[in-house]
Amino acid sequence: MNQKLLIMFSACCLLLPTQGQAQVKLGQSCALTGSLNELGPEMAKGVKLYVEKRAANEFALTTKDDGYEPDRARANTEEYIKNGTQVLFGYLGTPTAKAALPLANDSKTLFFGAGTGAVFLSDVKANPYSFVLRASYDTEVENMVRHLKDDLGIKKIALFVQHDDFGLAGVVAAVKAVDAVKGVEIVPALPPIPGADATVDDWNKFWKEVPNYKRNTVAVGSAVRQVRGSGAEAVILVATSRPASLAINQWHKMGYSVPMLNISFVGSTSLATRLHDSEHVYISQIVPDPWNAKLPIVKQYQDDMGDGKIDFLNFESYLAASVLHQAVKSVKGEVTSESIKTALEGMTDYDAGGIKVSFGPDDRRGMDAVYLTKVEKSGETVKFVYVDKLAKAEAEKK
Repeated sequence: MNQKLLIMFSACCLLLPTQGQAQVKLGQSCALTGSLNELGPEMAKGVKLYVEKRAANEFALTTKDDGYEPDRARANTEEYIKNGTQVLFGYLGTPTAKAALPLANDSKTLFFGAGTGAVFLSDVKANPYSFVLRASYDTEVENMVRHLKDDLGIKKIALFVQHDDFGLAGVVAAVKAVDAVKGVEIVPALPPIPGADATVDDWNKFWKEVPNYKRNTVAVGSAVRQVRGSGAEAVILVATSRPASLAINQWHKMGYSVPMLNISFVGSTSLATRLHDSEHVYISQIVPDPWNAKLPIVKQYQDDMGDGKIDFLNFESYLAASVLHQAVKSVKGEVTSESIKTALEGMTDYDAGGIKVSFGPDDRRGMDAVYLTKVEKSGETVKFVYVDKLAKAEAEKK
């Protein structure tokens, strides 16, 4: 090739879009190691799949491990912002999201699609740059409590929660739920939730009364005994898969076989594979059935996944990436955090392949739908069956 042709060829190549010239930098922080090392990779897999198959010319994705530790998530976020990342995407967990959000607000960097139902994510006044796709923990827990009362006539429920902001979000959700659904009480009785000016002693006294375990541990024995002795007719678990499965297995071993309802964040597949017995175990979900291709977005996801493992969490992050992609494509002019924020605020009743998504200037939560799935396990085979009603359970086997 002569020199003139070489120059022309090089110039043409520079005009072609490549992943290195992607318009939007996505920075993700999630647990690739530690206690959530089965959930984080799934959250990362969904967005990576979407970017590779559908948006390689528009998005440049970087994923960093935070081990489900707030300090590491904060450090990752600082680095992303320093490097000009426009969207902090798909952070996993309440404590890590809470650590990163102030940095997003201060730098006016979009924070989108976090894998947590914490209510603060959709507080537009406190966190104007945060947009969350999924339903809140408040919605999930109220749905659980309504099912427990309406389907089974249950009046007493116990909580089993993680000792941090994630667990506290579940406690707050449960308090709101029993206030909205009359005739249901939490046992053991909860003390008042400490206020903003509470001391360490106040918080220690509070947590002593709430069945809980510490984050990134499986020290569940004390909480298991608290719940077992409470007289509860059902348990709502705000926990991750390892401690949740250990608690459920211990309760079943004790002959305590009440309905056990898990928050969506538990990690459905991870929980189910660890159960010795799936009797009366349910998991709340915030996406439609990812194994059922009747919805166009599910069919697209399955096609892109090919022989890969279908899972609730990687479908959630795939869906979030597709919604963000639509917002980016609708931007007129330069694509920045601010222009994507404006595009999202104008996304009303968007049809994301059979799933309705709506944001607005005062609405930072794209979906509110919640579902209940029943865990069905036979040997190594696990299924998640979407149910409309809870099945009756005996409080104790004889």
